[in-house]
Amino acid sequence: MDNRRTTIVINKKFQYQYSLLIVALAVLLVNGFLIVRMLFPGDEPLDMSTTTATVVAVVEFALIVAIWYGSLKASHRIAGPVFVFAREVSKLGTGDLNAAIALRDSDMFQAEAQQMNASFAALRSRLAAVQALSAELQSAQAAGADTGPLLEKLAAELAQFSCDGEQ
Repeated sequence: MDNRRTTIVINKKFQYQYSLLIVALAVLLVNGFLIVRMLFPGDEPLDMSTTTATVVAVVEFALIVAIWYGSLKASHRIAGPVFVFAREVSKLGTGDLNAAIALRDSDMFQAEAQQMNASFAALRSRLAAVQALSAELQSAQAAGADTGPLLEKLAAELAQFSCDGEQ
């Protein structure tokens, strides 16, 4: 199974908000440092000529672009797994119990993925038990045998499931 994501932006709203926050913080820090150095020069005043100011602006712009890209890459490690979780849980909703979460080694939420996969396996196991009891019940009914004990087993197995807000 090829589990590589080819695009860096998966969840635009989340990733752009996250990246914008990081870039804004970086801009505030850099410009705050420059302003403080100009207002409180200390022993070495920060005198900038037009050329120096242009170089500082170009370097700051390059830093902003690098920080933006880096924050998109970092948020990708979060948005990617969230996308995979939603996709696989959606499969469960359609009745496909073969759902399994496979994340890349560098992705966040590895422990959560393992826990969800264990839960999916437990659900498959419980459904297999219900299906086996259903098959036994159908065989017993076709043979004209007493289905009471099998119905009780099936009811007990189904009672382990909770739905409609039951806990």
